[in-house]
This record gives sequence, C-alpha cells and structure tokens, in this order.
Amino acid sequence: MAKIILEAIRISKSFDKPILSKINLKIKEGETHVVMGKSGEGKSTLLKILAGLTATDSGEVLFEGKELENPEEVLVAGHEELAYVAQNFNLLHNRTVLENLKDSLLAFNDDFAEQQINQLLQLMRLTEVKFHKIELLSGGEKQRLAIARALATQPAVLLLDEPFTQLDFPTRQILLDAIKEVKNELDTSIILVSHNLYEAFYLADIIHILKNGDIIKSDQPKTVYDNPEFISVANILGEVNLIPKRTLGNGQNELLGVWSENILIDSEDESKYQLKLKLTEKLFIGNYYRYQFQLSRNQSLIVKSNQSEFKVGETYNVVFPESHLFELKED
Repeated sequence: MAKIILEAIRISKSFDKPILSKINLKIKEGETHVVMGKSGEGKSTLLKILAGLTATDSGEVLFEGKELENPEEVLVAGHEELAYVAQNFNLLHNRTVLENLKDSLLAFNDDFAEQQINQLLQLMRLTEVKFHKIELLSGGEKQRLAIARALATQPAVLLLDEPFTQLDFPTRQILLDAIKEVKNELDTSIILVSHNLYEAFYLADIIHILKNGDIIKSDQPKTVYDNPEFISVANILGEVNLIPKRTLGNGQNELLGVWSENILIDSEDESKYQLKLKLTEKLFIGNYYRYQFQLSRNQSLIVKSNQSEFKVGETYNVVFPESHLFELKED
C-alpha cells in the first residue's frame, strides 16, 4: 500500500481577506492530484504552501511525516524533494535547452547528470531541440523544459501551476502525455492546478474542488463526475442542466442535475423521466451538435449529441436516463 508522502493539516492563509481555511489534504506516493476551482479561489496559493514556498497562517505541511520549515525563517524557501513549476517557466535565457538542464544538475556527478539529461530530453520530447536557445522555443517547448528542469534532481513531488495555459490542443496533448509518462516511469507524485475538465480527467487519480477557501469535494474523477453533489462543483466540471424534480413530475424543491451529453433525443430508452420539448437552437461544434430546448419560460435545456437530423422549431421527446440523474444542493 502506497504511503502518504505529502500532507496538509488544517492549513489556513489570508492576505487582504481569507484565502484558505483549514485545508486538509493527503498525497500518496505515485498519485496525481488535480486542484480545480474558479479564479481567485486560492489554488496557486495552496500549491505554493504545499511546495514550502509560502508560509501558512496556521496549520502545517508534512513531507514524509516531517513538518516543512517555515519559508519565512530559512535562507532559501522550498524543499529539495518538492519541485514547483510556476507559470512563468523560470528558465535561463540566452542558453540552450541542454545548458538549462546541465545547470539544474551542477551538484551531481557527470555520469548521473548525463543519464538524467538523456532521460528527460526523451520524456519531455525535447531531444530535437536540445541545442536550441530558449528564445527560439515555442511556448509548449518552454513549458516542457521547465518541467524537465524541475525533475532533474528526481524530486518526490512535482507541483505544476496551470501548466497548459495558452497552449494549443496538439501542444497541450504532447505535454499531457509527457506528464503521464513521468508518473509511470519515475513514480513521481504530481499535484497540478487546472481549470480544464479534459486535463483533469486525463491525468488525475484524485480531483479536489476548491471554493471559498475550502475543499468541498475530493474523489476519483468518475465518482466526482457521476455525483458532483454540489451545484458549484457541477458548474466547474462542465455544462450541467439543473432541473427541478417537479418538472419531471416527481418531488417538490429537490434539484436534479444531468450532463448535457447524457440526455437523449427521440430515444427508445424506457426511463420514466421524459418530456416533450421544442427545439429552439442547433449549433455544430465540431464533434457534436449542441441543441437547445425550451424547458420552461425562463429556462433552456442543453443537449450534446452526434445526431444531426433534429430541426429547430420541431418538438421532440427528450429522455433523461435515470442512471445519469444526480441530486444537487447548494454548498
């Protein structure tokens, strides 16, 4: 059984206002954790505290059971086993990729340094640009180099602050695959901040949803998706339809949620929850059509489907499979 390698115990932090409040978090060896939440919820602050770069107001962070030193009381903040990669990359300019990696390994013998450099160039897909100066690299290449530098000394935990920001999809996918390979090859624990559901589900063993300074939901990706529990969690994860139970003829004030991709149109599904609704909008979004139905005077229903035959202005039987409905509440 994997041991707990990094643990946050009731950590709180305020600046002009409270940012984090009594956060508890446990990271096991080899796990990937993704922290999600709206902008300004304290995700980056939490990451820096876990890396030993920002002091807490209260609570403690333990690495392998030992409390991290207060970063305000040491000459150099951080911990050698906790590698933090900021959004600004922090690379050595006017140097090549190879020189950047060598700089991270100055304290190690030549044989180890050469072995690490070759492995990281391969893992981060940088072999073909190893002699290129930083100024000639793309954004994706700079991001992969920043991660390679962080991994050079074989840290136990890699902390990434929104590593996919401003990357196009092909470049983002290369980085996603590289991070997954790092986990598999090096058994590194990874904690990253992301706003993107695809990124989170592609990488995460555990997803944490941060709101108002607290982690309101933590679980495996499929569990969070199948039962987000709170309206705010569902809104962070994707396009959710909020439907009063009474609209489906069952219940009073209870609120049901269903993902737009799980609703069926003119299906033979035998769910007891079905409505006749008028189609008001149809948009082609690449790999699916986005249909908008009129659910009530003030509410629309969104359905994502790969079926193209439905026409605006027509009325269709909209089916809500019971297995895809979940109860939601305010948090």
